[in-house]
Amino acid sequence: MADAAPATTKKAPKAAAAEEVVAQAVDQHKLGVVTKILGRTGSRGSVTQVRVTLMADASSRDFNRQIIRNVKGPCREGDMLALMETEREARRLR
Repeated sequence: MADAAPATTKKAPKAAAAEEVVAQAVDQHKLGVVTKILGRTGSRGSVTQVRVTLMADASSRDFNRQIIRNVKGPCREGDMLALMETEREARRLR
């Protein structure tokens, strides 16, 4: 029984570090609003290409920025998206 207690204390710092990484990942997403549906893409039309206006504060470099993204699943104008990264844009449809 005495051997089990030190084993749990060794795992505790790892668990705390994992919780910290998860908390940082949650804070990294940015919100955007779908302003225009540009069309369907993908081999079977399962992806929608949309123009998204990022909702960032005025001090951010993403303030009032519009990007083109691909969205899988149903979406329509006015929907909000949680974007994990805003650096890359989707290629335009031809």
